Amino acid sequence: MPSSPVWLITGCSSGFGAALALIALRSGCKVIATSRNPSKTPSLVTEVESLGGTWHKLDVCSPEPELAQAIEKATNVYRRIDVLVNCAAYALLGAFETISDEEARAQMETNFFGPMKLTRLVLPAMRARRSGTIVQVSSTAGIEAKASRSLYCASKFALEGFSESLYNEMLPLGVRVLLVEPGAFGTNFADSVNLPAKELPEEYKGTITEETMNAVVQGMKGGNMPGDVQKACQVIFDVVMKRGQAEGMEEFLRLPLGRDNAARWRVKIEGLERTLAGTEKLWSSTDKD
Repeated sequence: MPSSPVWLITGCSSGFGAALALIALRSGCKVIATSRNPSKTPSLVTEVESLGGTWHKLDVCSPEPELAQAIEKATNVYRRIDVLVNCAAYALLGAFETISDEEARAQMETNFFGPMKLTRLVLPAMRARRSGTIVQVSSTAGIEAKASRSLYCASKFALEGFSESLYNEMLPLGVRVLLVEPGAFGTNFADSVNLPAKELPEEYKGTITEETMNAVVQGMKGGNMPGDVQKACQVIFDVVMKRGQAEGMEEFLRLPLGRDNAARWRVKIEGLERTLAGTEKLWSSTDKD
C-alpha cells in the first residue's frame, strides 16, 4: 500500500464514517468522503475539504450503472482507490411479523447489496495491482442475533458471509478484506434507526422484543453507549495501515471493537460449543457406515 493511500468512505455524514475520514486526512492520507445528502452536513463537508479531502454525493442504493459512474468519478480524483470503507448503514428494528417486504428489501439494499455492489466495482483495479483493502463495517449484530433485529441481523449476517468468502478468494490475489464489528458506541446511530410502519401487536408488549427495541433506541439517544468512536476509528485506521499496536494483525479477517462486543462473542461461542457437545450423539450418527 502507498504511504499516502486513497480512501473512499461511504456514510461520512456521521459516526464512524465521519470520524474515520478525519483521522485518515489528519494522518496524511487522501480521502474521498461520500454521503447520500452532503447538503445536510455542510460544516462537516467544509472541514473535510479544508483538510484536503473531497466530498462526493453517493447513494449506495443507486442502481449499479449509477454507482459505476460515481466510482469512476471518485477514481479520477487521484487515479486510484486503495481503501474502500463500506460504512453506510441503518437499523430496522421491530418484531419480524410487522416488517413489510418493502421495508425488508430496503434494509438489505442499504446494508448488504450496496456494499456488495461497491466492492464489485473497485475490486478489479485492486486485483490488477495486487494491492488494496476492503473494509466492511458490520456489527455485533452480524455475530449474535437478538430479538427485534431480524432484518438488521440478516443484513449483517449476509455481509459477514459474503466478506468471509471474499477474504478467502482474495488471499492469493493480494487484496485484503477486513470485517469491522463495533459493539455499542456513542454515535448518533439512533437517528438511523427505523421502525416498521405496522404497529407492534399487543402480544409483544412487555416481551423481550419490545424491551430490546426500547433499550437500543433509548440507550443510543441518551448517549449511554460505552464505546469511544474516536478510539475505535483510530484502531481501524491503524489496522488498515498496519501500524502501531495493530502492526502484524493483518492475518485477521474480523476486528471486534468494544468490551461489550467481546462479551457477546463469548456468549455466542459458548452457545455453539454447548450445542455441538449436546448434539454429538446425533451428528456423529449420520455418516455412511
